[in-house]
Order: sequence, then structure tokens, then C-alpha cells
Amino acid sequence: MDSAWVHRSLPYLLADHDLIGVEERPFPNDGWSGAVLTLLEDRGRRFVLKRTSASRDWIVRSTRDSMIREAVLAAGPDPFHAPLRMAHLGAAVDDAPAARSDANAALAGPGGAAPAPGAAILMPDLSRSLLHWNQGAGNAATIDDETLEQVLAAIAEIHAQPWSQRLPTGWPWCPDLERITLLTRPSAERYAAEGVWVGGRFLEGWDAFERAAPPAARDLVAALSRDARPLLDALGGLPRTGLHGDLKLANVALYATGGASFIDWQMTAVGPVAMELGWFLVANVAELRDGPDRVLDRYREALRTAGGDEVVGDWEAQRDLALIVGLLLRGWRKALDAEAGLTLPTGASARDDLAWWCAAAVDAAVRRL
Repeated sequence: MDSAWVHRSLPYLLADHDLIGVEERPFPNDGWSGAVLTLLEDRGRRFVLKRTSASRDWIVRSTRDSMIREAVLAAGPDPFHAPLRMAHLGAAVDDAPAARSDANAALAGPGGAAPAPGAAILMPDLSRSLLHWNQGAGNAATIDDETLEQVLAAIAEIHAQPWSQRLPTGWPWCPDLERITLLTRPSAERYAAEGVWVGGRFLEGWDAFERAAPPAARDLVAALSRDARPLLDALGGLPRTGLHGDLKLANVALYATGGASFIDWQMTAVGPVAMELGWFLVANVAELRDGPDRVLDRYREALRTAGGDEVVGDWEAQRDLALIVGLLLRGWRKALDAEAGLTLPTGASARDDLAWWCAAAVDAAVRRL
């Protein structure tokens, strides 16, 4: 599949927004992927330029993102209708050449050709609209009920709107297998072998999981980390729809005038909502005052309001598989929080939260896998 940004150089994109010659300054962010963000500020206007490539970004490599799917999306027309809108202003070839390495060799073309070029993605600075995100439990920056309702309504719109059907055949979706196994121990070992620093952090967490989780949960996570086909088969029996792929609250922008945008579409996928919801629940545990079942109930109501009943199918199966996906992706972080003795915004201890997730995922696996 061809993509417009591949044939467009960065100066042309900057010229479209009268940004030629504007100094790029570092832009602090909490991303772990390796993508580089810079701020361009001119005459009261603020823009963020995101540079990503296989050599920079371990998520690009790990999800076989040879076309830089976020750049492909950014270069095209906005596929959404109100109250959603895309935040991207365009994309272009990054003029900084990507280094070739063993880590990105998997993305090379036939005959060992260099992988796709890096991409530069331009967007407005949404710092004032993006929600705060904590990487673990034990922090006080929770979101209130009204904000959570707005977030869930926006997520429901992503799932209910037929935007994925408007994209061309051959769109480079994030593969299901690579998404649900992105943070497992075997994946972490690969990252560590590549010299990616997050690999060591994930391994530290999975070591804590081995110490803190009950045997049945350890066995479940280990089995699915080795072979995720039973989970993929179960997910394959549910309706599929367009997913954002990385629903951390820091990727959600809510506007005072109404509506919402989302950033970081590098794992956008077509799949059952269980994949999205499992990650949403575990990635945002430090901000959510409601427990998992209450959040899922509120999402279900938001989806009904958005007219998205057809993307659900068996809701109880969606719930069960979301819990399994969540533990598989983030059991490592829950174990670190448990060993640190942290308390969640729900009032539960992180140790009790880990125990709940372990028991719920094991029970769900008995029913679904």
C-alpha cells in the first residue's frame, strides 16, 4: 500500500504551516517508545514534531510497523466525524537518516534492503488539553467522574464510528499477536538483548510477579506468553472494530468547547474491544477511582449511547478477555506496585488489586480459553 507521506520531505510539511527556519526545542514527554518530540514555537503558535523510525522506536520494531502506521494515518484525511477529530496536521519523511541495526533487520525489505524511512509527524501542542497520566499506582492525580464520562464517551465513539472501514485496503494495522504480547517476559528478554532499557524494567516487574502472584496466575501468564493462540482464538470469535491501540489517559485530549482527540496511534488496530479495554484498565490504574467492573459498566453505557451495540457481541466474553489481556500486558507493573506497598485511588492496596486481577483472569481463562 502506498502512502502520501513517504514521497514528501519534511521542509514541504513545515512550509505548509509557515514553520521553515523555526528552531526545534526539546519537548518533555513521558513516552517510553524512543520516539523523539520537539517543540516549534512561532508568533504565539505552538507545534509538536514527532520523529519515529524502526531504529529509534522499539514499538515500531516489535509491532512490525514497516510503514509507520501513525504517519500513514496522519498524512490522510480525518476519518472521524464529530465529536472526534484527529490531532495530526500531516506527516513527511524524516530528514534524519535511520541507522541500520540488527534490531530493525526484521523490517528490512527483500534482499536485506533498508527498512522504510523514518517519519516526522506534525501536530498542534495539545499540552493544555491532554490529561495527566501516572505510570504506576500511588499517585494523587486521579480524574473526576465527569472527566471519566467524557473519556469513556470518546472511546465509545472510536469503537462505534465506522472510521476503519473508510481506510484503504491493505492498511497497516497493528497485528493482534504483537499487541497482546508486547510486554510479556519473552518480549522483554528480546528488548534487553537489543539494548533497549525498558526490557530490564519489564523483566524486573515479571520477577516481582513470580514472587507476588499465586501459582495459577503465574501459570496462565507463562503459558500465554509462550503461546498466545488460545487467547487469540477466543478474541477471534468476537466482533472487530477500529481501536486506538494505546489508550493511556495522557493520549486523550478533551476540549473545553466539546469533543476529543487522541494522539499516539502507532498501535492502531482492528480487533475486539476487549483488547482496548484490557489495556485501558491496567494502564490507567493510578487515575481511576472506580474498580474495573464499574469502569466497564460505564463504558458499556457510553457505547450504547454512541450506537455501538453491534461491536460488542457477547459482552461477558469481552469482559473476561479484557481481564486476561490486562494481566498479560501489565501484570509486571501490578506486581511492582504491590511490592512497593502502594494504594490505588479506589482505596484498595496494590497487593489486593494484584490478587483480584489474578483471580479474575484465571476464572475468565477457565470460561473462555
